[in-house]
Amino acid sequence: MYIQRILENAIHKLADEFAQSPYVFFTEADAVARFHQILDEEPTIGHRVQTRDGFEVSLIHREYPTFFRFSDKNPITRLGSPAHRGHYDTVILNPDFVIAHSVAAVTNRDIKAIRDESITPFQAVVEFKLDNMGWSSGRTEGAIAELGKLHLSDDAPLRYLVVLMRYSAPSLTRWHKYWPMVTQAATDEPEIGSVFIVQWLTCKRGVEIHHFGPWLNGGEAS
Repeated sequence: MYIQRILENAIHKLADEFAQSPYVFFTEADAVARFHQILDEEPTIGHRVQTRDGFEVSLIHREYPTFFRFSDKNPITRLGSPAHRGHYDTVILNPDFVIAHSVAAVTNRDIKAIRDESITPFQAVVEFKLDNMGWSSGRTEGAIAELGKLHLSDDAPLRYLVVLMRYSAPSLTRWHKYWPMVTQAATDEPEIGSVFIVQWLTCKRGVEIHHFGPWLNGGEAS
């Protein structure tokens, strides 16, 4: 519960910064980098842990590989070779996993590396999207695919999708067409905490924040 509060407060802080200034992050990479800065300030997770073979590693990582293979276009089932692995934008490793394994297993570059599957490798995984125009077929499929990847990530007790959108399309046509599809996909994954922060640069609607899934305090910062 404590880790969940830390993580959700970090997400809320990032969301607030985006809501106050829509171009504070130019790209998704900017947003992820800022998210890591926020997490690094939290001593509970912003410290190093020693692997079984004596290497110190941090618990917070970017572009960490999944422990399974899947199809990017339809990530709803785990696949064998030759399907590829994905990567998470952010993971918080479980310190018990780090302590119990070699650094080769902890870095997870080799999917065949032996690990104790009774130990959960993650405390949390987080995926990010940042869009500039508004929903389209491709952006909708991308968000739904991220939810699918998180659905498969049952080795993480906490799973989040954070979508930052600068809506600059000239009308609500895209919104009305695609938002119901995204809403349905998020609703269908009740174990995943997803949040959509929409900066309406057109259509004069200000800022909207939509939460789905198991957030503490109904999605409000604590």
